Amino acid sequence: MSQEARYDTRFSSPADVEEFVSVLERFERGEISSEDFRTFRLKRGVYGQRQMEVNMLRVKFPGGIMSAAQLRTAAGVAREYTQYHKGHITTRQNIQFHFVKLADMPAVMGRFDVTGATTREACGNTVRNVTGCPYAGISATEAYDITPYMHALVRMCLREEWANNLPRKFKMAFEGCTHEDHAQTAINDVGFRAKIKDGVRGFEVFVAGGLSTSPRPAYRLHDFIPADEMLARTEAIIRVFDKHGNRKNRARARLKYVMKALGEDGFVAAYEEEVAKLVAAGTLQRPVELPPEETAPAWNDRALAGPRAADDDPQYKEWLRTVDPQKQAGFAAVTIKLDRGDIAADQFDQLADLAETFTDGTLRAGNRQNLIVRWVRTEYLPHLFSALQQIGLADLGSNTIHDVVSCPGADSCNLAVTHSMSLAKHLTRFLKSPGKSADSVELARSADIKISGCPNSCGQHHVAAIGFHGTVRHVGDGKQVPEYQLHLGGGFDADGVQFGRHIVKIPARRAGEALLRLLDLYRDEREDGEDARAFFRRVAKEDVVEALGDALLDSQFTNLRDDDIFDLGQERTFDVAIGRGECAA
Repeated sequence: MSQEARYDTRFSSPADVEEFVSVLERFERGEISSEDFRTFRLKRGVYGQRQMEVNMLRVKFPGGIMSAAQLRTAAGVAREYTQYHKGHITTRQNIQFHFVKLADMPAVMGRFDVTGATTREACGNTVRNVTGCPYAGISATEAYDITPYMHALVRMCLREEWANNLPRKFKMAFEGCTHEDHAQTAINDVGFRAKIKDGVRGFEVFVAGGLSTSPRPAYRLHDFIPADEMLARTEAIIRVFDKHGNRKNRARARLKYVMKALGEDGFVAAYEEEVAKLVAAGTLQRPVELPPEETAPAWNDRALAGPRAADDDPQYKEWLRTVDPQKQAGFAAVTIKLDRGDIAADQFDQLADLAETFTDGTLRAGNRQNLIVRWVRTEYLPHLFSALQQIGLADLGSNTIHDVVSCPGADSCNLAVTHSMSLAKHLTRFLKSPGKSADSVELARSADIKISGCPNSCGQHHVAAIGFHGTVRHVGDGKQVPEYQLHLGGGFDADGVQFGRHIVKIPARRAGEALLRLLDLYRDEREDGEDARAFFRRVAKEDVVEALGDALLDSQFTNLRDDDIFDLGQERTFDVAIGRGECAA
């Protein structure tokens, strides 16, 4: 049974498209100010880019669930309406389309509306896309499938004024697994982790987590609440944010700042006050209707009709290392590694065919900018690998150090300092150098790299074993050097989250050689059995600086190189240009 059959995955409304057309026409006639239209379009998923004549459109997929029809729509949109004929998977399980003309937005929205996907509240001061573990329903360690609860929460908040006229954006996530926090609940405004207590389904609840320039781990608000109270208690948290959030200073407007201002006891008191109102109204209990039990998709002879990888094919054997067995015997989940989250128009079409041939007609996005194919019969795997090779999506190393995460950076974002996508490409090339430390399986599986083009952490650099965020250094004579602040030792663990330590700044053009020296340092200095994340968390800053050596720019700039004043992928000398940001997370 497909996900679409089990769940109502339609979140669209034709009225959204009609409203956008009407308001756009009024704006073009001068009846609405630019600022009012900006607020309106952001709530409809339309962001400005640093290129003034085009925009970015974000499409929401709760839990990252995408149907074949939606993938084909994405193909058409990428092909017909974007400059580079591609889409981009984000760390919050959305698809973004960059370089889209404002006049084309209604047509694009209309196409997705037909498939059940929406752009409503994908941006702006709203409840953003609610994310969920991509292994929900198939993980051997999960308490239960969190998907229906996630969808119920989406529906409660979608298009509701009380939930979407907030001081700032509001992010929520659901996790069902006990072995890993795939949904990153510890860095969300509200995070739910599924638990069963005395036979009753429920959630451990975390609040006020976040990244950006002042990362904060989420606070455990409840060790356990019954699942029937999840919706009402979430409403109470949102109302606390609406009431106490800072509407004057956007830089101090997230829920974590409410927690800081009120203190933990004050925050809990404000929350309990809102809960008491719901109890008095008799609306604390809101049961979620559960779908039929998930069943395996029917056998499909087409899956065995195409080419098949040989069992002893070295690439196929390496690819199998990143295939995850499901709790349902005979089935597996396969991660499709994307290059920096990008998918070409033709690949969207090909992925739709693949989803209908090898699985239940759906794919799920993960927060590492990849796609997960679930319910693949194990006998299909060699055929699936060959099919992925044919469409250029069989790259090895998903969920390893080779799987580099990056925000769009200065290619399109007004806030970005550096071209983070180019750094991701640059580091990937260095990691693939033969005979380098990155070839170590032990290292590859215990480290990750995340990159942001500015300190705001859209690329989640704070929670990577090796993180980079873009910055700049002025070296005299009007010259500027694009640099990256190095963060080490971040990531998620049984205690929640550890944020990486600020170590040193590295010129952008030297980042590749610096990375290899970091990996050599791990190889040479790690303790027996110590994984990369633990090593980078404990290694002394002085030892890192010494190991990096002349990959760093000295304080007097005596070792400034001719190419240091060029950002990666750019031919013009670097000149930082930051505009009014609209937050590309």
